[in-house]
Amino acid sequence: MTTSTLHVLTPTWKPVGGVVKIMDYANHALAAGMDVSFWCPRAWDPDLPLFAIERFADLVPDNPRVSIHADQQLTMRARDLAFVSLPPNFEVAHRSLPRGMSPERIIHIIQNVRHVTPTWLRGYPLRLLTRPAARISTNDIVRDAVAPFVDPRTIHEVIPLGHDLGYFHKERADGFVRPIRVAHTAWKSDIGDRTEAALDDDRFTFRAIRESVPWSSLRDLYHWADVFLCAPNPEEGFYMPGLEAMEAGCLVVTPDVGGNMAYCRPGENCLLVAYEDVDGYVAALRTLADADDGQRAAMRAAGHASTAPFNLDDERDGFAAFVDTLWGRIDRWES
Repeated sequence: MTTSTLHVLTPTWKPVGGVVKIMDYANHALAAGMDVSFWCPRAWDPDLPLFAIERFADLVPDNPRVSIHADQQLTMRARDLAFVSLPPNFEVAHRSLPRGMSPERIIHIIQNVRHVTPTWLRGYPLRLLTRPAARISTNDIVRDAVAPFVDPRTIHEVIPLGHDLGYFHKERADGFVRPIRVAHTAWKSDIGDRTEAALDDDRFTFRAIRESVPWSSLRDLYHWADVFLCAPNPEEGFYMPGLEAMEAGCLVVTPDVGGNMAYCRPGENCLLVAYEDVDGYVAALRTLADADDGQRAAMRAAGHASTAPFNLDDERDGFAAFVDTLWGRIDRWES
């Protein structure tokens, strides 16, 4: 029987969240017995930071089951599937689909709620949802946001987003050492800087990362901090730093930006503030400073407990089951 290949389209090799998830699914395809063929317009380099991530070490052309291509026309054979995340990559996959092949051979993973925002990419992602394809949403919130627009005749399943959270784990002792250490990132929003400027309180000290960095630098930031201030975009499919910070034992302060409510339980594992509300962040920090050790320990424990569902093993198994179902649908469509 001909070996199946998953053709994985990515716009870049940068280790940003969306691309990391694409690479996870490439690993899941290998685990399911498929070959993987990457299609990326950017030049591949074995020294790229993405491939320094341990779990992606085998996703290189030295592996006989992996190939890498720079052109933008796939070669789709009888038992092949295409995998896309960024909406413009859909057109590359679609025009590569031979006549008579099921449109569900294109797997579209939806990682954020922006797909239903008419202004994102001039509304193309929203229009794309109405076109037939196989779809995976990374959590129930994303699924519920896009479901009214997705072609109801096509398969659309939730496979909860997985992550190597053990990499960020840290056990903490009860209590804060003063000054309380507050961390944030600044590549999506400067809310952390504005909070620091507004907080006239020598009980706190701040540290930020301002550009894309390796995971090791993020882990160091989380491990240094007592509190993590989430600084997301206004619409997120998940917002990974909040969950990573919980796994590292940080107390998390966050706004509701959509997908992060898949793991946030305000008042239990985090404190909720309004989006971009400096006064809210300041008040939340003072609340945490005034809380007793038991209250902070309970929030930290709830944060650790919240990370358990978001693991790569369950995501891998979910994808294998999805593909098994998908082949049955494709075979019926093409027969």
